[in-house]
Amino acid sequence: MIEVYGLKKSYGEVKALDGINLKIERGKIFGLLGPNGAGKTTTFSIIATLLRPDEGDVLYNGGSIFSNVKNWREKIGFVPQEFSIYEDLTGYENVYLMGRLYNLPPQDIRKKVEELFEKLGLSEKMKEKVSRYSGGMKRRLNLMMSLVHDPEILLLDEPTAGIDVQTKQRIYDFLRELMDKGKTVLYTTHMLKEAEELFDVVGIIDSGKIVALGGVEDLINKYADELHVEVELYREKVEDGYELEKFGVYEKESGILKVYLKSQSEITDLLKKLTEMNFEVRHINLRKPSLETVFLKLTGRELRD
Repeated sequence: MIEVYGLKKSYGEVKALDGINLKIERGKIFGLLGPNGAGKTTTFSIIATLLRPDEGDVLYNGGSIFSNVKNWREKIGFVPQEFSIYEDLTGYENVYLMGRLYNLPPQDIRKKVEELFEKLGLSEKMKEKVSRYSGGMKRRLNLMMSLVHDPEILLLDEPTAGIDVQTKQRIYDFLRELMDKGKTVLYTTHMLKEAEELFDVVGIIDSGKIVALGGVEDLINKYADELHVEVELYREKVEDGYELEKFGVYEKESGILKVYLKSQSEITDLLKKLTEMNFEVRHINLRKPSLETVFLKLTGRELRD
């Protein structure tokens, strides 16, 4: 079990973490969600021992990970947000190099590399230079580099950002295989549908503090007491959507206004107000409460830089 106690971290006057407490059980996928700047990457960087906290500690099986950093790093595989690869080397050479850095025997590395490339559907690209890889291929390569030493714990910081649906599904399936083998996964993402599908336990972080913690369904049942209504407007009739901000979140590109209401009776009032403001409604969709509902309720709907 990984236990995070009272983590605090500041950058000058900015408090990145303000007393984080977490318990992550073996063999589970733990997801950390939060707006930009909420503290997700700082938390992961501390757990990966890339940063030291100002206060607090991270324990693994009762002992501080900082008491023997080398031993801890051998137990984890870390996939950062940004690509951490050598573009001038082949995919095979990147993963092989990582294996040598962990002092693995060459014959074991070769076997593991071939297995990983096969599992993640990149066997045909194994001997090709990484500079020719697509973004999705690089994401998979980064994941393989974190797994070559067969770690007990994976830290994945937005591992599916900017990749296609097929590649995401390949990664999801592979992660489930790892879970079946007893691996523990810590995962951050901005994609809430992804979180609903993958995570066993979710922690929502905002302004350096955990504001909610629990299973996906538990959080929905506890916090999502509002109706999620999507109103599709005729885009050609909406010259400027700024007036719609008073109701909820307006996505100008799709012409959809997202509103959270206390009861169905409020839908009539909403439509009346939109009509009075000369907005024409094309379609209305009532969505069941979701993790997105919880997330927006707890962290707010304003944009974050």
